[in-house]
Order: sequence, then C-alpha cells, then structure tokens
Amino acid sequence: MRTLPLVAVLLMLSGCAVFTRPPFLAALADHAAADVPDDGYYDFTGVIHIHTEYSDGAGTFEDIAKAGNAQRLDFLIATDHNTLQPLRDGKQGWYGSTLVLVGCEISTRGGHYLALNIADEIDRHAFTTQQIVDQVNQQGGLGFIAHPYFKKRRWTDWSVHGFTGIEGYNVAHDSIDESKLRLALWTLSVPVEPFYLSILDRPYDPLRKWDELIARHGRVVGIGASDAHEVRVMGMKFAPYEVMFRLIRTHVLVPSSTLAAEEIYDALGQGHAYFSVELMTSAKGFSWLAEQDGQVIGIMGDTVELAPGLQLTSALPTDGLTTLFRDGQPVSTTADRVWHVPVTEPGVYRVEVTREGQPWIFSNPIYVRSLDTGQSQ
Repeated sequence: MRTLPLVAVLLMLSGCAVFTRPPFLAALADHAAADVPDDGYYDFTGVIHIHTEYSDGAGTFEDIAKAGNAQRLDFLIATDHNTLQPLRDGKQGWYGSTLVLVGCEISTRGGHYLALNIADEIDRHAFTTQQIVDQVNQQGGLGFIAHPYFKKRRWTDWSVHGFTGIEGYNVAHDSIDESKLRLALWTLSVPVEPFYLSILDRPYDPLRKWDELIARHGRVVGIGASDAHEVRVMGMKFAPYEVMFRLIRTHVLVPSSTLAAEEIYDALGQGHAYFSVELMTSAKGFSWLAEQDGQVIGIMGDTVELAPGLQLTSALPTDGLTTLFRDGQPVSTTADRVWHVPVTEPGVYRVEVTREGQPWIFSNPIYVRSLDTGQSQ
C-alpha cells in the first residue's frame, strides 16, 4: 500500500496533525455527582486555547461552535495568534448552547502567552515579556503561560511575575506533537479510542513547573489547553476540533446556574477550575473542597485556615484512582470515590485522578494556611 507513506509525510508537515475517520466516539454519558456537601457552585465544561482561520487554524468560529454544541460544551475560548480581529468582527457570543469567547495568544520574547478578557491588542514587538504580562493585567485580563515545554517554542523567561497561571496540560504539544511516528504508523490500523488513549500521558514537566511556580509566587492557576488548530489536506482533517475538544477540557465552577463571560473569567482567575481528559469518560461533577464541622468552607483555588477538624474531600463522578499531592509531592492514594482527608499541617493540596491507568482529572489546589503564622506552602 502507498497510502501510509503519504499520510506519514502529511503528518510530519502538519505538526500535531492527526488523521481520523469520524464518527469515532459514542456520546459521553452524564454522571451524577457523588454524595458530598453542596458547595453552592455549578460545574460548566469548556475548551480553552483554540485557533481558527483568523490565524493558523482551518476552521471558522461557526465550525468550532458546531463542534462545541455537538459535544454539549458550555463554553469555548478562541485564542488566535496576536490578534483580536474576531472580537472586532463580533464573533464573541452565544452560538446555540455554547458561549464562544475571544482571547489571543501573544508571541512574547519569553514564549507564548494566552491573554484572556482583554479588549485591546498588545504590540508584542514593542514590549518585554514582563511588560506584556503587566499590560494584560492593566486591561483587567487574565494571562496564562502557554505550552511551557513545547520543544519548538519553550517558555524561557521564568523571571516574570503577575501572570494568572500556566497550562498544566497542553494536549497538542505534551502528547500529540511528541507522537508523530506513532500517529503515522497507527492511525490507519487500530480503532480510534485505543489509539488516542495510547498517546496520552501525564504531563510531568508542566505539572512539576506548576508546583514550583506556586511555591515561588503563591496561587498560580492551572488550566488544560487544547491548542486545537485542525489542519485540512486533500479533503482530510488532521487533529479535528471534534477530537481535540475531547482530549482536554477545563471545567469552571461558578455560583450561578446561568453562564456569562464574567463568571468564566472570575472562576479562572480564582482557580475555581479543574481540567480533565474526557476521551472516554466525563469528569463533570468532580469535587475538591474543604470542610469543617460539616460545612463547606472552600473549594479548589481557595485559601482556608488550618484549624481542628479541617478535612479536604475529593468526590468522583465514577470510579478512579485519586492521588493527593501536598506541596507538589504525592502523599497518598485511594480508589474510593469519596475521600475525606484530615489536614493537620499547612500546605498546597491538590489531587490527580487516573482511570484505567490513563490521566483523567487534575484539580487546582486548596491552599491551607497556618492560623498562627499565616504560612501556606
């Protein structure tokens, strides 16, 4: 057969391209939340870091919205390179049941930087990396260090401060881009679900850096990034939006049953969010919260005081293996769907969940501060 060499060449030329034969997955089922105290927040599911025809993606805003609606996503955030033209063109807004927001990915001297909730473009050539971070903040925006370990465009300026967070998982570069040979060899020969599951792995370097940044700066918000482009060659779709939107999603927790842009950005800014690989199983309904005397006193992203009776609770919508991290180090693991963890010392506590050996859920931390010293690590 001559098809495989041609596909291999196309894959290498198209970066993180993937050839698929849709439809490839059954619809995801909703899972009921585990029996835990009501934290008063609603869980909305979205995809962050998407490129369209306004930069180097193949699709229109209508294309990404169609994929979002089909997967019952609540929001999408498009981040085309160095432009807010889609915002000026009125592309931000509701498309059916999916709210599509417009940010941009700025190519700074120190690396790529996601700028969300800004209205004015920033001249990337005129400013240092730190000045770009500052200008995003001055506009009331949020800034996230993008794909920090992408081999072609790593983040290099770790002296910056004032950023909101970091991509804890960029699925295009942390998994797909590192697997071109396997993409070429496997795409036409195995079922789609096992193939994609085989290339997903825990993003060790970004997670380690995330923990390091928290230790240095305090609260740093982690998000999952799709970095979806969709490449179209000779009538074929490579890394289509339909696939990329399942490989990583970010959930935001908001105190309202109705969704608005301000609530999404507020949740992201506070770290009221988690990210998840949902190729096979939805994570909606996951909880990571702090309890005292039977009352919820904080959720992921919050700072709580260390006091007698404090416990952290993880609850999964279905079976998984949950690992507790304190100050970046794994300290305990359980297969229980509901896990109550007594807390006796300050620290930064987050959880990661795997399912059938594959990465599934990554929480933002709960920051436990000592009542006497005000210290949280």
